[in-house]
Amino acid sequence: MGWGSASGIMNTVIDVVKLHVKDREARQSIYEPIIDILEEGDWDTQDESLGLDEAFDDLMKERHPHWFEGEDE
Repeated sequence: MGWGSASGIMNTVIDVVKLHVKDREARQSIYEPIIDILEEGDWDTQDESLGLDEAFDDLMKERHPHWFEGEDE
């Protein structure tokens, strides 16, 4: 069973980080360990956090490329 409420946590993190950190790579370095711990905790609704920050979206594409197959078609 997954952990859907983690999306609310991640969305808040994205909103605050994006507001205060303009550098894309820096945002990704902040998001990465948070994503790690949330996914280790069985986070399974990552798609609810997509579209808030391209830096986050690109990390998800790197981690789970099969979720995005056929997207460019």
